[in-house]
Amino acid sequence: MTETPSSRAVSGTVTAAVLGLASMTIMANATVASSLPGLRAHYADVPHIDTLAGLIVTLPSLAIVLSAGLMGVLIDRWDRQKLLLVTAVLYAVGGTSGLWAESVWAMLVGRLALGLGVAGTMNLGMTWASDLWQGPERARFLGMQGAAISAAGIVFMLLGGLLASYHWRGAFAVYALILPIAALAFVALGPHARQIAAERDQPKPVQTTADRFPWAAYAFIAPLAFLFQVAFYVTPTRLPFHLEALGTTSPLVVGALMAALVTVSAPVSLMYGRIRARLSAMTIFGLSFVLIGLGFLAHATATDWHGVLWGSLIAGLGMGISMPNYTTWFMARVPATMRGRASGLLTTAFFLGQFASPLVSAPLVAWLGLAGTFAAVGGGLVVIGVGLWVAHALRPEPTAVEA
Repeated sequence: MTETPSSRAVSGTVTAAVLGLASMTIMANATVASSLPGLRAHYADVPHIDTLAGLIVTLPSLAIVLSAGLMGVLIDRWDRQKLLLVTAVLYAVGGTSGLWAESVWAMLVGRLALGLGVAGTMNLGMTWASDLWQGPERARFLGMQGAAISAAGIVFMLLGGLLASYHWRGAFAVYALILPIAALAFVALGPHARQIAAERDQPKPVQTTADRFPWAAYAFIAPLAFLFQVAFYVTPTRLPFHLEALGTTSPLVVGALMAALVTVSAPVSLMYGRIRARLSAMTIFGLSFVLIGLGFLAHATATDWHGVLWGSLIAGLGMGISMPNYTTWFMARVPATMRGRASGLLTTAFFLGQFASPLVSAPLVAWLGLAGTFAAVGGGLVVIGVGLWVAHALRPEPTAVEA
């Protein structure tokens, strides 16, 4: 009898491999945030360098937006191990392009290649998490995954800040870490990938209503994920310059302050399974928006790096409970044969928000200044969070049935 996804034995090596793939996602953008002041100074004669510096952080998101849906379809229909190898190479070459690219335009091309790699590795990690864990076990694993992403963020941002303190290009070397992670995933997930392929080749039953893609659920979760990322990525694209205006210019200190956010989110993510058992998904969504908004308001009122630190710690609480919640809520409504597609579409919503963030915040900065931008975005997040609570109180969501 064919083994079902819920009955697959998951070893510690497999768990580490899936967590590793997920942890590489956070490097896509924010790792090089501490290099932005040095990059801006190096290319000071390039027109619109402030906006281009922001795109160095978020341009991978454009490539992810354009390719995540295709990557999701490939995961459902193609050899996952081959896809892992292709996307890992794109990740490594594109990510490290900042070490050797001479012009800012060549660097931007490298960031697009990085985005293609991230689209593959992130969707693979999300799909494997949905395939190998089910129900409450999935919620607990996604909490672990959120903690792994946060822990990786601490290491990567501190390492990026340290390397950038020697030279602004140094932070780009961190992207080479994809190579050992991909090698581990290739070996550990091989047996499961072959089993998935064998099940895919079996005759398919007639499609029923329950096997259709949950577009109504996606119509809710996609805009919410988009708004979350538009707001949240004001941090890596604008906070280094806000700190510079407050008198903090050391790349290492900037990296440490950025890492403070994920330092808090890691233990909160580990508690996600227990939090979700007591609070509804909508309550958690609202709480995350309110906490991140309050953190931004602390950034806006800060007079030195101490105030920014407190803002990062508060926002980290919201981040820790947020990311696992999106995947848990949506994947509980997706048929097993469509998880790759669902991962791709959810990834598209996330990274479309990341790409749009500097474009949305640029006119706000021109109009309100950096502190005013953090105040406006923070206030907006609090309003959204409270609105979600009110909507949930007026119309509680029905209990989702595990697909």
